[in-house]
Amino acid sequence: MSVAKPTLEYVRKIRTSADIQRTVRTFKRLMKYYKRYWAFIIVLLVIVAVKSYLFALEPLYTAQIIDQVITKGNYDVLAPLVLSIVLATGGYALLNYAATYSQAYVTQLIERQIRTGYYQSLQAKPFKFYDSTQVGDLVSRATMDLQQVEMFLNTWIGTFATAIFTVVVMLSIMFTINPIMTLVSFVPMVISFYLNSKLFTSVMPLFRKMQLILGRLGSYIQQNIIGMKVVRIFRREGELEDGFKQVESIYVDTAISAGKIQSKYMPSAPTILTLGIVFVYLYGGNLVAPPASILTIGDLTLFARYMLRLAQPLRDTSMLIGQWINAAAGLERVHTIMDVPNEVKDNPKAKDITIHEGRVEFRNVTFGYAKNRPVLKNISFNIQPGERIAILGATGSGKTSLVYLIPRFYDVDSGEILIDGVRIEDYRLASLRRQIGMVMQDVFTFSGTIAENIAFGKPEATGDEIIAAAKAARIHDFIETLPKGYDTLLGERGVNLSGGQRQRLTIARALITDPRILILDDSLSFVDANTEKEIQNAIDEAMKGRTCFIIAQRMSTVKNADRIMVLDDGRVIEFGTHKQLLARNGVYRRIYETQFLEDKATLTQQIKVS
Repeated sequence: MSVAKPTLEYVRKIRTSADIQRTVRTFKRLMKYYKRYWAFIIVLLVIVAVKSYLFALEPLYTAQIIDQVITKGNYDVLAPLVLSIVLATGGYALLNYAATYSQAYVTQLIERQIRTGYYQSLQAKPFKFYDSTQVGDLVSRATMDLQQVEMFLNTWIGTFATAIFTVVVMLSIMFTINPIMTLVSFVPMVISFYLNSKLFTSVMPLFRKMQLILGRLGSYIQQNIIGMKVVRIFRREGELEDGFKQVESIYVDTAISAGKIQSKYMPSAPTILTLGIVFVYLYGGNLVAPPASILTIGDLTLFARYMLRLAQPLRDTSMLIGQWINAAAGLERVHTIMDVPNEVKDNPKAKDITIHEGRVEFRNVTFGYAKNRPVLKNISFNIQPGERIAILGATGSGKTSLVYLIPRFYDVDSGEILIDGVRIEDYRLASLRRQIGMVMQDVFTFSGTIAENIAFGKPEATGDEIIAAAKAARIHDFIETLPKGYDTLLGERGVNLSGGQRQRLTIARALITDPRILILDDSLSFVDANTEKEIQNAIDEAMKGRTCFIIAQRMSTVKNADRIMVLDDGRVIEFGTHKQLLARNGVYRRIYETQFLEDKATLTQQIKVS
């Protein structure tokens, strides 16, 4: 359990500006998700176009009321103009609802495509990928990063199209009234748009940085809460608090920087727009005044109203630019993971092949997690059907790496592995792994009932099959003592079970698939001697006619195997029966005698104390 300080470089290197070329590539890739929705986009654009036109009508009708009714006293047109305003406003509201709802609907469909593609890519990634990738980072990409993408997707088509259509419609109407006045009105809006763009493109990446720092702090707090006992035992509270404060100070500094930018730009754009309207009134007032009277009072009001109405879509477009910077960064992070190639995959000629015997053969196998650093070196051996092979060796000798190659969790660098005389690459991965049962060193249980955990590898398993597997793993009697029996819900990480009980539960999970090959990766490490004996007896019975690999440290487990393989520095240095290896007077005998003498000395000491 790591309780190291959070890496400050992580939060300092968070990008605050987007590379243009990369952003363009990311946007093009995003557009591919819309391929099946082009008809919808066309309909949406039509809705937005009509909506934008209706949005421009109310100020136009209001101007006519001022000129025709208030100024000239023509009250006959009042009712039709008021009715037109009501219809235009109502139509705009309905179309706005339709545009917002339909865009949100398609956003969720596209978001589902991205999220599903991301999850499926994680499911297909080889073990080597997870060896070098932090879980918290993968979760962050699926949540925080995709949240930024969703915010952009929810608005970008409607916002961008609304801005274009609204500007075109309103400027066209304004231009027909007075071109010079149109130019005078438009200049302040351009300046306001520029200031808003500067605001959002500067401050939104900082908000994202703050969000990522909070995520990092959350992960830091979580690991320290989980490891609080260790923290207190080693009196590291002060040091960890300092680490928290350092990252928190970066968050505060970033928030202050964002506040400075907001204080600079946020008042500027509205101020410029207001001054622009004032200037329009001053300039337009001269055009209204006689004797020229180029504009009417209604026209002047229309220009001022249109300036206000144009400000909102232009401001939304400015915000959209900032949202895209964050969305592009998040989408790039998601695609980066999705694009990691899957090195372990089915070859085109792979088939569903049944393992009938369980014969396993290694031919000159060399494997390493990194290039030029082999963990296993030129290993060759042949395991007969039904043999129980114990694998012994020091930490780092390659025991776990060897058994992980059998179900193709990793691919060999050279050599080949055969099962029943067939190269494992010729098996479909699903077919291969379905016929190999495995109890891993790291015990893991899922949230759910005990029955669901046992049947995880065989969801269609019957109640009798679940009970039979539990009995074989010697955990049935314990389950029967629970108030809800097999329907008992397990807590997070199986915390309401002891280490030995979780171990036996995972053994039952492996046995329920009735595998031809069973791999036990130090799976008896959390059980006591009596439980170990019970499980071993159960396994002996369950594995008759099946091949079994057992990684173990206890000689009581090792010596009962048919043959024993001793690894050292990635090589098989001894391989034989218990008696054969003792007779060789080699590494195995020294390990056996050392452990035997230690056990004997411990027993003698216990007798003396008692």
